[in-house]
Amino acid sequence: MGMSVDSGGDKNQVLAEINVTPLVDVMLVLLIIFMITSSVDAVRAEQELEELKQEVVEEEIVKVEEHPSQKVPVDLPKTNAEQVNLSQDKKMVLTLDTNWDFYVGDTRIVQCVALVNKPSTKDLSDQDFKLCLDALEQKLIDNEKIKADGELYLRADRSLDYGRVLSTMARVRKAGINKFGLVADADLEESK
Repeated sequence: MGMSVDSGGDKNQVLAEINVTPLVDVMLVLLIIFMITSSVDAVRAEQELEELKQEVVEEEIVKVEEHPSQKVPVDLPKTNAEQVNLSQDKKMVLTLDTNWDFYVGDTRIVQCVALVNKPSTKDLSDQDFKLCLDALEQKLIDNEKIKADGELYLRADRSLDYGRVLSTMARVRKAGINKFGLVADADLEESK
């Protein structure tokens, strides 16, 4: 586009320079708009990520509330029997893990290896295990909720010695618990 200017001499001389100031102004406005929208998108993405994290945490809390004893990892034996609803009436669960630690709910009440001062579970003799059972029996007798309920469920890892699990069951009965149950996982293959 050309225009005529008065340059003092020739009146029909054409100015051939492009004015870039409006172009720069438009580009700066577009740059500011893109910067604002990208930061808004980043904030929105962070909020959605936080919401997803919160939902996952809430789901985990619900799972733990439904099965409070599931915090202690144990490989339970598989069976096609009907599952016990442990969350009903807040039933007490005694868990025996592979380290020969006893838990009520998710609280460790007896740590056998430390109690008998052995370096590992491999060094735990039957006599040592009886000392652990003595401590367990006393803890169960001292527990007011278990005493009031008179009911307890046992979760024991399936790799544990069968005789020691039976000894644990006998001590639970000796502690005055009349109702006693064993917890197992449902075997989906067998139930088909």
